[in-house]
Amino acid sequence: MKNVFVVGTAGSGKTTLTGAFSEWLRDQEQIVATVNLDPAVLSLTYEPDVDVRELVDYERIMATKGLGPNAGLVASIREVVRHMEELRDMVADIRADWIIVDTPGQLELFAFRKEGRVLASQLLEGPKSILFLIDSMICGSPRNYASSLFLATSVQISLGLPTLHILTKCDAAPKRTLRRVMAWHESEDAFEVDAGARLSGLQVVLAREVIQSIQHIASSTPLIPVSAKTMDGFVELHSALSMVLGEGELELR
Repeated sequence: MKNVFVVGTAGSGKTTLTGAFSEWLRDQEQIVATVNLDPAVLSLTYEPDVDVRELVDYERIMATKGLGPNAGLVASIREVVRHMEELRDMVADIRADWIIVDTPGQLELFAFRKEGRVLASQLLEGPKSILFLIDSMICGSPRNYASSLFLATSVQISLGLPTLHILTKCDAAPKRTLRRVMAWHESEDAFEVDAGARLSGLQVVLAREVIQSIQHIASSTPLIPVSAKTMDGFVELHSALSMVLGEGELELR
């Protein structure tokens, strides 16, 4: 069984990709199960096989504890972990080739809190990987690209799982933006040239330092452009995941 956690900032396309990639895998005659770990999500583009909302009522928690939306989310994730044994049993009952886990919309709840690390380490048996989604609509500037890559690396360190970088919404982003981002990923020199032309002062220094410090990781981790709408890039995504989950983390160059 191959296990995939879909992680990214709010609006990066986690739920949409979870649904689309699951359908694509089924078209390849794979048995796929989906897990929703977001107790506050209002609607999904897929029908989850395991839905944490069946165990945790976000609205009730807010109302009974007198919490606002953000504190309610934190309390809800804590409640999810309290149901860990039940969740594990629900997932263990699934017989599938792939389990795709849709994580909460608020990245920090899953990636940087102890509850998220518990879920990442204990929920699923077998090989696990992270898909970190980078929104192509917002990472077309050097500062946003550097920030996205830094965040992706921070999540990888926090959760301790092999990670693939996924450039989402590629059907909507301008082609020149996609070419520029891919060039940055492949060449530190290309990033430096554009950063120097587009940024100034401290921004240039900080962006350069970020890229230089994590370029070794970035250059040895595929950046895979995909579109959940057209399913472009899913062949490459499947191939990279199969390598990571079948043979371990991609070898660093």
